[in-house]
Amino acid sequence: MSLLNKLCPTYSKLPVVLQKFIQVRNSGYNTSLFLEDVGPVSRQYEITKDPTDWEHVKNLLPATVVPKPLEKTTYPSGWKPQAKDLSDRPYFVPRTKNYMIPCYLKISSLQLKRTTIIRHIEGDIWLLEKEIKEFLAPQFFQPIRSQVNEFAGYIRINGDYVNAVKHFLEQKGY
Repeated sequence: MSLLNKLCPTYSKLPVVLQKFIQVRNSGYNTSLFLEDVGPVSRQYEITKDPTDWEHVKNLLPATVVPKPLEKTTYPSGWKPQAKDLSDRPYFVPRTKNYMIPCYLKISSLQLKRTTIIRHIEGDIWLLEKEIKEFLAPQFFQPIRSQVNEFAGYIRINGDYVNAVKHFLEQKGY
């Protein structure tokens, strides 16, 4: 007697034509089939040390370093690279290893509290905070509350201003 007949006694009473259309899901421990020993399994493989064969394997492995983006006038995604010469600026916001602006949204307290964080700031962090507040103030009605951590090099702004801050930094060339 099969396992399906044990679980569903009416299965054996169905015509053979209809038995083909019954879907069987062996998803649980009780309904799954028992393991059977299939005996020794032999697989045919060969070991090679030929460098030309290993070139194909290297193409399948993930890159260990993020490649530099190609130089273009515009990119389809709207991404802009960092400006070449930013040494004359009073502050500097370097890109991340993936060439993105280090501006993040942190959501906490049951999805109610949103905080914008700008990280890796070098130089006059207080001037950057002042300029960001001046940029955001005409666009939003509520007062902009922020916290500057000069030692760690980040600015924390209460609210979701990630896109506006990224736009501001892109305009500046960062």
